[in-house]
Amino acid sequence: MEKKFVVVDLETTGHSIKSGDEMIEIGVAVIEDGQITERLSAFVRPQKPIPPFISQLTGITDEDVAQAESFATIAPRVLQLLDGGVFVAHNVQFDLTFLNEALEEEGYLPYTGPVIDTVELARILLPTAESHSLSHLTEALQLTHHEAHRAGSDAEATAELLLHLLTRLQDLPLDTLRHLRRLAGKLFSAIEQEVDQAIQTVGLEPDDRFDSFRKLALKKRTEPVEWDTRTELEPFSPFVDRLNETVFPQLFPGYEPRTGQLEMMRHVYQSLDQETPLLVEAGTGTGKSLGYLVPAAHYAIEHETPIIVSTHTIQLQEQLFARDLPLLRQLFEAPVDITLLKGRSNYMDLRKFEFFLSETEEPYNFTLAKAILLVWLTQTETGDLEEVSLPGGAAQGNIAIKQLIQSDSQSQLGRFDPWYSRDFFHHAVRRAKQATIIVTNHALLFSDIQYEAGVLPKGCPLILDEAHQIEEVASHHFGLVFDGHSFDRIFRQLGFSSDKKLLTRLISLSDQYDLTELVEAHSETIDETLTKLLEEADGLLTIIQAYGLELASRKERREGRVTVRFKRLDQSMRAVQESAKRVELVLRRLRQAIRAIHKLFHDQREHMSYRERSVVADLKTVIGQLEEVEQAIFETMLAPHDETVSWIETTAKNRKLTRIYTQPIDISNRLHREVFSKRTCILTSATLTVSNKFQFIEQRLGLSELETRRFIVPSPFGYAEKVRLMIPTDLPLLQDVPQATYSEVIADAIIRIAEVTEGRMLVLFTSNEMLRQTHDATKMALPERFTLLSQGITQGSRQRLMKQFKQLDACILFGTASFWEGVDVPGDDLSCLVIVRLPFAPPDQPIVQARSEQIEQQGKSSFFEYSLPQAIIRFKQGFGRLIRTTNDRGVVFVFDRRIETTRYGKRFVTSLPNVPLLAKPLDELTAELELFLNETD
Repeated sequence: MEKKFVVVDLETTGHSIKSGDEMIEIGVAVIEDGQITERLSAFVRPQKPIPPFISQLTGITDEDVAQAESFATIAPRVLQLLDGGVFVAHNVQFDLTFLNEALEEEGYLPYTGPVIDTVELARILLPTAESHSLSHLTEALQLTHHEAHRAGSDAEATAELLLHLLTRLQDLPLDTLRHLRRLAGKLFSAIEQEVDQAIQTVGLEPDDRFDSFRKLALKKRTEPVEWDTRTELEPFSPFVDRLNETVFPQLFPGYEPRTGQLEMMRHVYQSLDQETPLLVEAGTGTGKSLGYLVPAAHYAIEHETPIIVSTHTIQLQEQLFARDLPLLRQLFEAPVDITLLKGRSNYMDLRKFEFFLSETEEPYNFTLAKAILLVWLTQTETGDLEEVSLPGGAAQGNIAIKQLIQSDSQSQLGRFDPWYSRDFFHHAVRRAKQATIIVTNHALLFSDIQYEAGVLPKGCPLILDEAHQIEEVASHHFGLVFDGHSFDRIFRQLGFSSDKKLLTRLISLSDQYDLTELVEAHSETIDETLTKLLEEADGLLTIIQAYGLELASRKERREGRVTVRFKRLDQSMRAVQESAKRVELVLRRLRQAIRAIHKLFHDQREHMSYRERSVVADLKTVIGQLEEVEQAIFETMLAPHDETVSWIETTAKNRKLTRIYTQPIDISNRLHREVFSKRTCILTSATLTVSNKFQFIEQRLGLSELETRRFIVPSPFGYAEKVRLMIPTDLPLLQDVPQATYSEVIADAIIRIAEVTEGRMLVLFTSNEMLRQTHDATKMALPERFTLLSQGITQGSRQRLMKQFKQLDACILFGTASFWEGVDVPGDDLSCLVIVRLPFAPPDQPIVQARSEQIEQQGKSSFFEYSLPQAIIRFKQGFGRLIRTTNDRGVVFVFDRRIETTRYGKRFVTSLPNVPLLAKPLDELTAELELFLNETD
């Protein structure tokens, strides 16, 4: 018998009737036999005025509900529709709780029947969706949704979503459905009957879309294309001429040759061919990605060797895969195979997942994660855990779930692992060796170099995009970090022998191999040592926290987060080092006891089942983790290094957030030795030069001694016509007034500029504290028609803030660090960029301090050799946010008058494209701004 689904959506003034909130609109859609058969959409009259932000969100005003019926009048109709149905809502706990409270207020019994939550169901059946909000899902699935945040429209859209999801359920393979049926009883949604129906529909016939193995269904893989040596490639120079003359005009209507891009292609190919390093600065609009991908693909096919392309940000990787690489395939007659390779821990380990799936006692989040991952395995070819959205943040177990199922090198079973041939990480490595182009990230590249992991093919050419980030990323990866979470992971893995954890499994396993006495003796040592470690680790974190707070200034302690540099040879470090040595000793004892148990079982491995070997393999992972923690403690607190810098980050509130970092001060020699002298390297970015010279980047990265080629791709944008650089001369210098006063002055300036630009402003700060102060001052005086979004204050990720900024009219966005680069707002959404301060790195930052000292010791000026060039490159990154396409126009305001009043300030200007500069009082500049923008319109 077909079920009746009753889909409900409520618009309310808040979350709970008990807190005084009320219903203002109700929408109901009834589904029978796969069709919407009845609808209800009605305003509900509240007792109080609707709060302004609710009116803004829903569009429902007090006038709309003034003549509406009360809920008491509507309730009988709602109950009639609910009778005999399954209650469905998008986030069912909210709508059901609120409706039941409203029913009880009117003297009715609450609804207690079965429910379905379409958020939960969508998370399971659409595991790779970017967001599971109703508006995002309806847009992505092209479902009808006329008015978001209106009850009738939302109820109908949720009904359509439910029907879509039930169809998806029917399309799953039998193995997946059987696992879901076992998990269904622990979910919020009553879907057992639907899963049973799907199992009957699927039948027992094998489905050739899936690879069914050990009762798990995986998506069948497409195998990589083999090198086709029969395809004759025309020489590179005529090939590029042909692209320009015939291929690009066919692919791009209205194509105009980009001479800079074509020149870049020739330079990149020449460097690959002659095996010489190349530095290329290529700004926005120059076609940088194709500028290196075309010659890279040609060279790779010609020489049958893969080329590695490494990026810093995920956005650029996604852009390469979505836009540039598909186009690249159209340009070559030979097959161009492109693969993405990430660090090992990004991939799911199927052996670990099989065990995770077999665990029966777990919290709700783990059940939901299992359901999500089962469906995702029918969709993914890569096994990259970044693709899938797992439940809960770090605090709720997302990280714990990932750690249980991610791949690691220690617990590999090799020939004993039945999953080996299907292993995602090994498949990615095999694909990479056969690929034309391997796309990876700087983090994996430098981890691979540091640990000599051999994940990336050795010696093949390397293209480093976003190369201005290399020094920071490499320093981070060649350094080490120690924190309290390192211990949590060990305790979680081992537990104590009373818990149902690894040791208990090993003790029960020891009976079968006559090892009980030996294993129990070692496990007693482990128990005692774990207890000792718990105590000593807590003591170490307490001592480090106290030491960090003692070294910090009163201002830092007041602000909460403390960052202080220390020297390991200082007498004041004695207490920390003595505690660290005690922890190191306990860790070594623990590791020796675990290693002894591992050896006992390892000697029996030939007689063991796959499941037993897996338990022993997990023990090896713990040994690896203990070694990592020991090394981190030694390197960060005990090793007497001169060429590294160490610092503590802590907070008075929570010692678990205490961390110690160690990084090399200068990595130029190491990069020269381990990267640039071992393979051909092309380094490119929109910002590599200072005053049109590459000298700074060459020195910092160790390229000075190599015969490096250099090329700056000319910009296609007419900056002289499209951009104005404006410097208000009547703003105070920051050092002349208190910061709070300065924030109030610039808040006023921002509002005056916004009145002319109608918002559409991105304001870049170098300090979170100044952003907060300016946000507060701006908010108080900002006219109502403007929306202010501020990073760290307005809820949401950077991506979410950017999306809101593009959608909202008259919007001002405040951002710090991550907004200075990688933010792309083409067109009219952004017409004004404000740079509040020149982006010098804080001089008290430990790594900046140490590098500056090292330069001063060499008899040079750390300001002119390091701080200034670094700030100019950052400034150019910020400036680049404004003009993203040939049609963009806009104005850059710089509030920091040092750009105009100091000699070094001129170097910021000379590093920019040729832009007209206006330095005048703000009133005169806003008049000029109005004229300039009206010209545009």
